[in-house]
Amino acid sequence: MDSILSWITKYSPPIVLLIALGAVLVFLLKNVTEKVISAQFDQYKKEVDLRLQRRSNFEERILLDRYMFVRDIQTRIVRVMTDLNRIRSGTEVDGLLRNGDIVPLTQVFELLANNRYLLTDRFHQILLSEAKLTIGFANARDVEEIKKLESEYLKLQESFHHSMNEVFGIDKITWETR
Repeated sequence: MDSILSWITKYSPPIVLLIALGAVLVFLLKNVTEKVISAQFDQYKKEVDLRLQRRSNFEERILLDRYMFVRDIQTRIVRVMTDLNRIRSGTEVDGLLRNGDIVPLTQVFELLANNRYLLTDRFHQILLSEAKLTIGFANARDVEEIKKLESEYLKLQESFHHSMNEVFGIDKITWETR
């Protein structure tokens, strides 16, 4: 305030008015510029947040699809192994074998081939090994060979369960709230 009074005494009123108008103009330009920059930054931040949210939703969906798909293939393989054991025990199983082909297992191989991108190499390798082992189990006639294949199958099952827990963190999920 003192500087304005000293300007009024030193300079003529029109010059003081021009200086005051210049100061007001600089102040207004500064505020407008800050608001424009702030608005642009907020818009950019909103777009980035939206893209991240979409990406997060996409990744969540892929993870859920992967989980459901891996579980489905594993269930199919286990069902075929169970049905093969039933046949070995003398029980009739409809729809398992057709012209020497294990129909549900053929579907498993098709699913594995067509959806490899969704499975990841880790699950693809485990499930493919289980499916191939199931073919070997179906063709095995020697009791020792059957026991060996059952042992390998149990190891693959353990590897599968370990991978499921590691990838999806299933064993870390609890009912407790955090």
